[in-house]
This record gives sequence, structure tokens and C-alpha cells, in this order.
Amino acid sequence: MFRLFAVYFRPHLGWFLAGTLFAVLTSAFATGYAYILGVLGNRLQDSFGAEATGETTWIWWVSAAIIGLALGRSVTLYMMTVANNTGVQRGLVDIQDAQYQALVQGDYARLAGDASGGFVSRFINDVNSIRDAGLRFANNFTKSVVTVIGMLGIMLWTDWQLTILLLVVYPIAFGPVIGLGNRIRKRSRQAQKQIGDVTAHLSEGFQSARVVKAYGLEEYQTERARKGFIERSRLFLKVLTDRAAVDPILEVTGGVALAGILGFAAWRIAHDAASLGDLLRIIGALAIASPELRALGTLNAVAQEGGAAADRVFEIVDAEPQLALPSPAVELGRAEGAVVFDDVRFDYPDGSAALSGLTFSAAPGETVALVGPSGAGKSTVFNLLLRLYDATGGAVRLDGRDVREFSPTSLRANLALVAQDAALFDDTVRANIALGRFDASEDEIEAAACAANAHDFIMALPQGYDTPVGEMGRNLSGGQRQRVALARAILRDAPVLLLDEATSALDAESEARVQTALADFSKGRTTLVIAHRLSTVRQADRIIVMEGGRVVEEGVHEALMASGGVYARLAELQLS
Repeated sequence: MFRLFAVYFRPHLGWFLAGTLFAVLTSAFATGYAYILGVLGNRLQDSFGAEATGETTWIWWVSAAIIGLALGRSVTLYMMTVANNTGVQRGLVDIQDAQYQALVQGDYARLAGDASGGFVSRFINDVNSIRDAGLRFANNFTKSVVTVIGMLGIMLWTDWQLTILLLVVYPIAFGPVIGLGNRIRKRSRQAQKQIGDVTAHLSEGFQSARVVKAYGLEEYQTERARKGFIERSRLFLKVLTDRAAVDPILEVTGGVALAGILGFAAWRIAHDAASLGDLLRIIGALAIASPELRALGTLNAVAQEGGAAADRVFEIVDAEPQLALPSPAVELGRAEGAVVFDDVRFDYPDGSAALSGLTFSAAPGETVALVGPSGAGKSTVFNLLLRLYDATGGAVRLDGRDVREFSPTSLRANLALVAQDAALFDDTVRANIALGRFDASEDEIEAAACAANAHDFIMALPQGYDTPVGEMGRNLSGGQRQRVALARAILRDAPVLLLDEATSALDAESEARVQTALADFSKGRTTLVIAHRLSTVRQADRIIVMEGGRVVEEGVHEALMASGGVYARLAELQLS
């Protein structure tokens, strides 16, 4: 938590200093209550004494003082809360921004290897824990500490012997409270991780609603969710049980302290060693200090929950990228488009081999198709060229240089990817196409849409190019999403075009039109095509057949069919 404050909350220190100032003023007004109670007690004792005069104007002054203290304390309390809340909220924005930046700009392998629900949980549940801890600490710590010190000063000034008795009794409670806080931290960490698992399951279930309905999996999914909810409840109940024990411990301690003080004070008043005003002042100070002491006691438990969430924040922020950036990095201008895979080997993090000595090349302007059975390593070729992963052996080269020498940004600016799962964002059609090149004009965006055979259906949408596509493009059909993604790639105008089952979601007529458009667009560009439907790769300059992570055949369609090898077998399977 200290590191979290130093890194993310310290830039907003001005708000916390303002909050601290108002906290001190709030505590000063609270101290005034105890003093006024002493005045009231002594005045009442004099009124019933032998020298009573019957004068009562002091009652109005005492009442006015109490009202004034209440008004002053309410204003400073409000200002303290606003200042601290502003500082905490601005710090949380920095925390979320740092987490998101670390994830998005970090290794692709990390995003691909973990469930998205776990990451979402870190941005919601973990940040909520940090918010609770930050607000409680900012709003309660200074106010409570200053108030307790002020009350302690009043009590020492009023009757130091009673105060010493209090100081002996109260600290006994804080040993168990600290022990509970440490246990809460461990259990909170478990609970926060489990929230991520539940979030991932819910996201998976909602996104797969069609399959769930089609296969009658409602009860199956409900039971899986119920188990997650029960486990979440069990873990959270443990945290709440530990947290609930804090107040009773402090309550018992406070009761013992109050009983001792009242008994000792009554004995001293009976022997004329103290006055009624002293007793009221001590009781008032204790009444004001007790909630603040309780707040400090529970603050430890809340801080431990926030600390567990902070640990998870720094797990993300501190993660070292596995893809090392070259130093100095070469800034690649517009590439010519010569692609070479030289004896490339690659194993995924789970140890499975994807490529086993893959060697092939694509000359600038050439269209090369990669075909083969599922698991042959075709998509891995694109991942390595984009440098989402690094080869574990051999080299991937663009224009004669290893892709690891280039800065990732300049490398990827020369590549345009259209994948089978067309990724659209919850924005307008126009904005999704413009992601290919942010400085594109309206005419260029529409030209790209026309080239992708998308313009006509876009104009038929309710708001044309300004129609929202919805989350992951859910407002569009699969073919429409694919054509918008194609338009984005065309707009990018990159020298290397990567098509990964790019026309798989299109009907035959649309596919024919898009293939014609792509044939025109790919002229002068290096185009790598992955396709299972062999009809889409017949016109490629070369077809590379992959199996087991290596090239087993290479040539044009007619020659490969005549050879009777793997390609011919795949073609026969499709025809049959």
C-alpha cells in the first residue's frame, strides 16, 4: 500500500494535504466538545452548590458554542471528504491506466494465455478494494489520529491519573486486531482471485449463449455458475467473519475502560479529588475518542484487503516482457515486402511444438498461400511475422533483416491482418474502418469499403457509416463484420497483407466479389493467404503445403494436384 501511494497517489498529494488540513480542523472542533462538557459540568455543580446565584445566561453561551462547533465540524468534515475522495479517484484512474497499458503493450502471450475475466476482475473488484482502503485511510486516519491525540491531551490536562488508567487498558485490544488484519489479507487475496474465475465463467457463458441454447446446456452452465457463487460466498464470508470480530474486541475493551474510569472517577469525586466537570469532560473525551479508536482498529483490516489487491496490481505492472525490445531498435520505413522464414522453430509456452524447421520465402508483390491440415502451424506463421511471439530457433526476416531488429510499432505498420474472427470494436462502422489509418479522409474510408464489397450494405444500415456495430460487432452479420475488417486492412495500405481465412464468413457471391477486389488490391503487395477452402487459393502465385510444422509440398495448384501428395488429398476430401 505504501508503494501504491508513492507511485500513483503521490502525484495528487495536494488533494490529500487539503484533506489533512480539514481533518485537523474537524478534530479541533471535536476537541471543543469535550472542553464545553467540562464547562457545563462545573457550571451545573456550582448551580447546585452552597454559593449558587441562580444566574443562567451561561446556558445560552454553552448552547451557542455547541451549535458553532457542530456547524464548523460539519463544514470541515465535508471539505475533508471531498478533497480526499478527489485525490483517491484520480489515483485510481492512474492505477487502471497503468494496468491496462501494461497488459495491452505487454506480451501477447500473456493476454492469450489467461482468461479475460481474470483481467476484468482486476479492473473492477481489485480497484474497488483499493478504493475502499484508500478512502477509509484518507478520511479516517488523520482525523482519527488527531482526534485521539486531542482527546488524550484534554484528558491528561483534566485528570492525568484517569488517563493513565485508560492508556493501560486500551492497547491490550490491538494485538488481536493486528492478527486478524494479517489473516484478512491472505483470505482477501484468495477471494479476489476467485472473483476473476467467476467473471471469466460468466463472460464465457454469455458469449456462448447460442451454443448453450442449441445444446440445452442451461442447467449445466447454471450449476457451474452456482459452484462459483458458493465458493465466492464461502471465501467472502471468511473475510467478513474475521472483520466482524474487530468491533466486538474493541467494544469489550471500551466497556472495561469506561467501567474502570467511572468507578475511579466516582471514588475521586467522593474524596473531593475531582469535580463533576472533570468527570463529564473525561467521559465526553472518551465518547469522542472511542469511535475514532474503533475506526483505527477496523482500518487495519480494510488496509489488508487493499494490500492484497495492490499485490495483484503490481503483478501486472511489474511483469517483465518476454519479447525483448532491440537496442537500438531499427525504425522500419515502408518495407518492400520480402518475407523469409529460415529454418524457423517455435514451441508454445505449454511446450507443444508448432513449427519444426519451417523454411519458405515470399518475394515482394508475390501472393503465397499456406494450406494444410489443422494444427500444421499456419496461423503461427502470422504470429511470428507480426512478432506476437519470437521464434525459438531460426529467423523470420522482412527485407533481409530479422524482425526482432525492428521496433514493433514500425514493423506492424507494414503489415495488415484480416483474421477469421473479425475483431470489431463497440463504435461506428466508420470508426472501425478508420482504425486501419487514423488520418484517412472520408473518401478514402468509403473507397476502402467499396473495395471490400461493403459500401452497399453499409449505406443500407439505419445510420450508414455512423451506425454503431455493437460489442464485438454483434449488430452486424458474420459476413458484414468480415467485410468491414477487410476494408480496414485495405485502408491500411500496408506492403504486406495477411489473410487468415479472410473470406470464410462470406457467401459464394460476396466471396467472388471480394476475391476480385483483393486481387486488384494485392498487386504490388506481398500477400500471405491462409485458407482451408482450396478454391480460394487456386490463383496464388505459389502454394505452400504445411504439415507437422514444416513445408512438405510447394508449387502451383495444377502441379500439386498432379503430384498426388498432401495437397491433392486435401482437395479430394473437400470435393467428397
